[in-house]
Amino acid sequence: MGLLLVGLTACNDWFDIRPKSETILEDYWKDESDVKSGVAACYRAMQENGFMDRVLVWGEVRSDNVIHGVNAGDNKDVERILNLALNATNEFTSWYEFYRVINYCNTVIYYAPTVQEKDPNFTTAQLNAYLSEVKTIRAWCYFTLVRTFRDIPFSTDPVFDDSNSFEIEQSDPDQIVQFLIDDLKAIENAAVAEFDNSAYDKGRITRKAIWTLIADMALWLNDYQTAIDYSDKVLATVGNKLGLESSTDYNTKLFFGRGESAQETIFNLMFTGNFSNAPVNSMYEVKLSAFDFAKTSLFGTTDLRAKDFYCPVVQSDLFLIKKYVGLRTIRPGSSQIIIADYFSQSCMHWIFYRLADVYLLKAEALVERNQGSDLQDAFQLVSATYERANPELGENALNSGSYASQESMRELVFDERQREFLFEGKRYYDLLRRIKREGSATNIVNQYLVRKYPHVDQATVRSKINDKNAVYMPINENELKVNTLLKQNPFYVVSSDINKN
Repeated sequence: MGLLLVGLTACNDWFDIRPKSETILEDYWKDESDVKSGVAACYRAMQENGFMDRVLVWGEVRSDNVIHGVNAGDNKDVERILNLALNATNEFTSWYEFYRVINYCNTVIYYAPTVQEKDPNFTTAQLNAYLSEVKTIRAWCYFTLVRTFRDIPFSTDPVFDDSNSFEIEQSDPDQIVQFLIDDLKAIENAAVAEFDNSAYDKGRITRKAIWTLIADMALWLNDYQTAIDYSDKVLATVGNKLGLESSTDYNTKLFFGRGESAQETIFNLMFTGNFSNAPVNSMYEVKLSAFDFAKTSLFGTTDLRAKDFYCPVVQSDLFLIKKYVGLRTIRPGSSQIIIADYFSQSCMHWIFYRLADVYLLKAEALVERNQGSDLQDAFQLVSATYERANPELGENALNSGSYASQESMRELVFDERQREFLFEGKRYYDLLRRIKREGSATNIVNQYLVRKYPHVDQATVRSKINDKNAVYMPINENELKVNTLLKQNPFYVVSSDINKN
C-alpha cells in the first residue's frame, strides 16, 4: 500500500528540512529516523504559504483589527473578503492546505507504531512522544477548521492515494472538539516536557503546548472548569518555567527574530532563511491596514502596544501593521512615531501560544464561571499583561473598583485579548466564541464588525454578516464537487440545484 506524502531528507536542523515529493511505500517506515522525518513533515507543511495565508485570512482579515490596505487589490480574493463579497469561489474557502497537514499527521499515527516491530531500539516512550506531537498538530488544525467553517468532515484515517474517494459527511463540530480534547488528554503525559535545546522547546510541541490547546478548546465548548484546570497545569510548571517578558524587551524577544529566547513562548512555528514567512510580510506590509483604534477607547495613551504593533502612514488614513515585520526604535528628542523608526525583518516565526494566552484564557474562563473569587482572580491575570504594556502607569494601572461586575470583567478580558493579541490570528475566533456563547451574531456585529466597513451602508453590512451562519466561511465549490456528501453553509447556498459533478 502506498501513499502520497511530502517526505524529508536527513538534515541537522529540524527546521531547515526541505521537502522531497515522492511516493512512500510501507517499507519506508523502517526505523526511528523515518518516524522523525514523518513528524517533521507535519511541521514543515504548516510553513507552506497557503497554510499561513489561511491562518492570517481566517483569523485576522475577517476581524475588526484590519481594513483594506494600500495594495489589497494585489490579491483579489483578499480584497473581496474585505469588501464583503465572500462566496464559495474565493480561494480562501479552500481547506486543502489544512487537510494536507491533517493527512500527514494521520499517516504518521498509522505507520509509526509498525516501526517498533522493525527497530528494536525504538521505544514505546519515544513512539508516544512523537505521536503526542502529531496528534496536537492535528487537533489544532481541526480546531481551526471548526472555528472557521463550523461544519467539516472529520477523519482520523489517512488517505493513501489522491485517486481514493474522499466521501465523508460533516460531523457535529462540538463533538469533534470534544474528541480532540479527549484524544490529547490520553497522550498528554507521553509528551516531552522539555527538549534539550531552546529552539525545540519553542518550535516543537511540548506538554505545555498540549495543555494550552486543551484549555483553548475547552473554552470554545464553554467547559470553564477544564479550561481553568489545564491553564493551571501550565502555570504550575516547575521545569522550563515560563514568564512574561519585560516591558523593555517583550517586542524584541517575542516578535523579532526566531523567538527561541523568549521565556514567554509556548509554541512557535519556526521559519528560517530557507523558509521565510512570506505571507506575513505580504499581508502586513502591503495588503492590510490596521483599523484606526483612535476611533475607539481600546488603547490608552501610555499603551506600548499601540506604538509597537502599528504606525500611521503620513498623509493617509491608513496604519501599517508592524507586529512581526517591524521593530520600533526610539529616536532621542522625538515624540512623533514615523515609519522610519521601524527596522524590518522577513524571516519571522509565528506564535501559536504564549504565556499571555494562558493568563487570558484562564481569565475568560474564570469570568464566565463566576464563583467565589473568580472575578478578582481574573482581574489579577488581566492586570499582569496590561501593566506590562503600560509601564508608565506602574502597579495598579487598572482600577479594580471599575470591574466589580461580571459584565464589566467580561468586557475587560475581551478588550485586553484584542490589545495583547493584535494581529496574531486570534481576534476573529474571539468574536466567534462570543457569538457562539451568546447564541446570536447581533451584538458582536453591531458593536465590533459594522465599524470595519465605514464606507458601506450599515444596513447592507448587517444583511451580509448579521447571521449565525454568515460569520462562518462557505465551503469551496470544488470541495462540494469532490465530496458529494458535503452540505453548503446555508447562508451561502445560491440555489438548490448546485451541480456537484
